[in-house]
Order: sequence, then C-alpha cells, then structure tokens
Amino acid sequence: MIIQEGRARIFVENINEKGPGRIQGVFYNREMVFNRDSTIFLLKNLGVRNALDATAATGVRGIRMILEASVNTVINDSDSHAYEIILKNVELNGIRARVENRDANSLMAENRYDYVDIDPFGSPVPFIDIALRSGRILGISATDTATLSGRNARIKRRYLADIQGLRGNHEIGVRVLLGYIGRMAARFDLGIAPIFSFWRKHAYRVYVRVKRGVGNAKKTMNNIRNTPLGGPLWVGDLHDFEFLKNAKVPDIPTRKEFEKMLSLWKNEKFFLYYSIPEICSELHKSQPQIKEIIEKLREIGYEAYRTHFSPQGVRTNAPRDEIARVITSLAEKSK
Repeated sequence: MIIQEGRARIFVENINEKGPGRIQGVFYNREMVFNRDSTIFLLKNLGVRNALDATAATGVRGIRMILEASVNTVINDSDSHAYEIILKNVELNGIRARVENRDANSLMAENRYDYVDIDPFGSPVPFIDIALRSGRILGISATDTATLSGRNARIKRRYLADIQGLRGNHEIGVRVLLGYIGRMAARFDLGIAPIFSFWRKHAYRVYVRVKRGVGNAKKTMNNIRNTPLGGPLWVGDLHDFEFLKNAKVPDIPTRKEFEKMLSLWKNEKFFLYYSIPEICSELHKSQPQIKEIIEKLREIGYEAYRTHFSPQGVRTNAPRDEIARVITSLAEKSK
C-alpha cells in the first residue's frame, strides 16, 4: 500500500490508526503525522544542514526532512526489514539518501549532526546519552506517557523520578522527560535549552538545543528541582518564546491544527497550569467559562492564558487564592 504524507509517498505494510502497542513489526503510525509535522516546522525555521533519523521505521520522517526541509539526512533503523522498506521508499521518492541498518547508538557515537531525531517504540531512555553527544539539536519522542506522568511505578526505575501529586498530568510528564534529559546532559558537562515541547494523544515530544560547557550544565541543573509534587522536574520554560514568536508554519498536512497549537505554546508561561474543575470542586462552586476566568484575571492585573495540556486549564501568575476568589465571584453572579 502507498500512502501520501506531506510531499512523501510511502510504501507501508501495516498502518496503525490508534496509538502505540497495537501492531508489531514495521508499521506506519497515522497518529504521529502532527509529531512529524513538528519536525518539518522546526527544521524549516532553523535552517539545519544535516541530520540523522535514528529510529526511522518506514523512513517517512527522514524522507520528509529531505523533501520538505532540504536537509541532508541519514536514515537509519536497526531492524533489517525496516531497512529494506526504507530503501524502497527512498527509491519511490526519487531522492538520494544514506540509509543505514545499524544500532542507533553505534551510529550516533561515530558521527556528529546538526539535528538528531529519536522516535522509538516506547521509551527514549536507551538513546539519550549518546544522542546528547551526537546532536546539536535533538528531537525526542516518548510514547510511555503512563510512566512519565506517574501512573505506574516504572517512573522511579526508568526516569529516576517520582511524582507525589498530579498523577496523570501531562505537563508533569513532559517536565519529567526534560528533567531526565537535562540531568543526563549535565553528567557530560552539557546543558539543554528547550525549543518547544508538547503532548499530543499518546506521545510527548521535546526539542532541545544541546549546549556545551560547565556553565551550561550548571544552568540546566538550576532548572531541575524536586517540588512538593515530586521530581526531579524541569521547572524552567517549556519553549523558546522568541523562536515561537518568529517561526512560520510551513505547508504541512496538519497546518490548521498546528497554527492553533502554536498560538497556545506562545503563551505557555509559568510553572504548571491550574485545573479549573479541580479548584471548583474544592470550592463546591459551579464552573464558570474558562474565557470568563481568564478575562477577569486580566482585569485585575494578572497574566492568564489557556494551555494545550488541558482545555479546562488556565496558566497564570495569579496565586491559587486569587483564582479561587475569581471563580467564587463569577459563580455567585451566575446564580
């Protein structure tokens, strides 16, 4: 079967429509189109010259990187059958690309790239140490969201972290992932700086710059802390707001959705969002509209925004008590 994604035509044997863990072997995951679009968005706006698609499966991401972002890309997968499919897809698209059938860590250990993409089946942990020393910029996916957001005990063993509160909160999950990457970087006198980070459906995705030097390692560690909710967590910014302000959304399959998400990312300031249903439940008050809460908080001098992590969340520099007063006031007016 041949499918079209962006400018790429891809031969696929199996299509996965419903997230991870449902099809074994080499498959094309339709749910990850937005994820792959985010890579094209990044590369088009940064002007990267060379890259590695380290865990490529069908090769769709790497092929799109070549076709849509004009990046000289090495496409790799350790699975021999995936390698044969990638070769077929490179030929199908009439492009020239170096295709490898190697262990991703061995390949990264031997070469340096402007950009390294890690999109494994499950956890990215086995690849992070070497990727940090191979790539100037990293794109990392994690589909073990239940673990990262603290819904199972593997978070202690796999990410050396623990979540005491807000289990299942996806912002916490992203911050655990960034915290882990940052701590691993610091061991090699490296630092990280997030470019943008997000959750969508069954996966987390983070893009980070890798910065060399003890000073950058120290700065990174200053952004990683234990909190009353658990940790260690990344407590710094999730995004490079200057990059997002100036970035343009290219012609990608999920362009309309991506523009909407970009508008949310641009305002995702402050550490953690407030869950409005949770606060209303504690107050025993009916829930006002999110729009009304945001408008009222701005009226009294605070910043307030929506968040992509929850349609019922508000991100603000107002203290919780102030948000409670606003909710109470709006709920009383609506009676």
